[in-house]
Amino acid sequence: MRSPNRFRTAPCNSRPFLRRALAVTVVVLSLPSVLQAVCKPSPALAARLRAHPDAESYAALGNYYGEQHKLDCAAESFDAALKLQPSSPRIAYMLGLSLYAEGKPEEAVGPLQRSTHFAPDELKPHLLLAAAYEQLQKPKEAREEWAAAIKIDPKSPIALDGMSKSLMAEGDYSSVVDNLKPSPKDENITMDLALAYSKMGMIDKSAATLEDALRVNPASARLTRALVSIMVQQTRYQEASKLAEKLALLRPHDLDAQADYLRVLVLNGDVAIARPLARTLLATSPHNFDFLYLSGILERQAGEFPVARAHLQEAIAINPNYYNAHYNLGAVLAKLQEPKEAREEFEKAIQLGGTEAEIRFDLAGVLRTLGETQLAQEQLKIYQQELKAKAARTQAATKSAQAAQELATGDAHKAVALYQEAVDALPESASLLYELALAQDKAGDLAAERTTLEKVIKLDPTLALAQNQLGYLESQSGDPAAAEQQFKLALRAAPNYTQAWVSLAATLGMESRFPEAQEAVANALRIDPENTQAKGLAKALNAAQAQR
Repeated sequence: MRSPNRFRTAPCNSRPFLRRALAVTVVVLSLPSVLQAVCKPSPALAARLRAHPDAESYAALGNYYGEQHKLDCAAESFDAALKLQPSSPRIAYMLGLSLYAEGKPEEAVGPLQRSTHFAPDELKPHLLLAAAYEQLQKPKEAREEWAAAIKIDPKSPIALDGMSKSLMAEGDYSSVVDNLKPSPKDENITMDLALAYSKMGMIDKSAATLEDALRVNPASARLTRALVSIMVQQTRYQEASKLAEKLALLRPHDLDAQADYLRVLVLNGDVAIARPLARTLLATSPHNFDFLYLSGILERQAGEFPVARAHLQEAIAINPNYYNAHYNLGAVLAKLQEPKEAREEFEKAIQLGGTEAEIRFDLAGVLRTLGETQLAQEQLKIYQQELKAKAARTQAATKSAQAAQELATGDAHKAVALYQEAVDALPESASLLYELALAQDKAGDLAAERTTLEKVIKLDPTLALAQNQLGYLESQSGDPAAAEQQFKLALRAAPNYTQAWVSLAATLGMESRFPEAQEAVANALRIDPENTQAKGLAKALNAAQAQR
């Protein structure tokens, strides 16, 4: 039976920081986008404009229209104010904000650029300009504005979140990890860091990040749901079940929380709890995809094939692109002696990305029934291969989770042994090898660490964290040329990796290549202006060059 492993996390392109950025002004961010054509000022403002048709009067009128949800009128008023006072960063910002809230990010860019020009140290215009560039799909320009905002306020959660999401959209997960690890974390930043670790295959670190955050904020639904998802990936089903149950009890009207709890119950085979809960949830929300889909699985397990078919068909009508619903419907149709229709569902599941061994096995069964003996044999061969791969993934996930726990308690040598078992199960996993290297570093076995890091880089030359760590080992062994090469490779993979810039600067400084070293440390400070290592190194380089 295929388990319903269908957990969802917040999409990488969500923009909660944008709502907060806009909420800081009198033009309310949550304004509706419906424009109102008639621009009629209040009697008091009309009288003020007649008496004093200056920039401040038009700005006051813009604020009034903003409060009235008339964004087009607000933009016209701020535009008139800016014509009268073209060097006002405040009015330029308000015009840009009005245009952005009106759904015109391209028109908002000009006034926002003007605002940042006349007031370069003001945070809000940089934040909004970055958001506008993101909407216009100009990531390079957006990152420049996020960086400018971070320079103004290195702890700004909006700027850190925006920069992280921009980097992740480009696949630069190493820079996200490097930039966020030392930051004070709000919920968005924690989610960014956990997602970056997950994208790099470092599931243990993703889980640890979420667990640390939940200890501080145990009632957070987002953090809890994300950790439940990670625990399922780690095959920590019992822990995931307890965590999902806690959230479901705390949020009885949250359908996503209820669906997560039901899903983990099905994964665990806790049928006695899952069946009555599924009936209750489906009665409450009869057209909810998750409740239909999970009910179908439970009914299939109980041999209630006609009702399972109805529920799974309705679920697929709601979401036709979820492969596991097609697989389960195929299994039901096979039991109902409808092999042709079952075959179609199994093949659709594979087409949509289903790789589980069970799909191939059941497809082979209906192919035999249909007389397709050779095709059935081919599917059975794939089944054996995928069954072996599944066992290896499960073994690796279990050992890796155990290793992370041992490392957290300070037993590095035991962690090394467990990570080695995980690597033995999945020898082509660069992320597992990197975790092993870090454990070897903690255990003081630098020779083994070097060998492991070399394997990591051979498997994945773009894993900047491994390149940087190997560069550190080269530097420690007295080979600055090799260290420099590794740091440069790390930066080629992740151009915003602050630590690699610092490491490169230090290496160049040791070779008395001061101009190059100063340029490298300047890059580090551009990305992270408050980085203590970079600031100290910059001072040391200046002093060393002055003594020459």
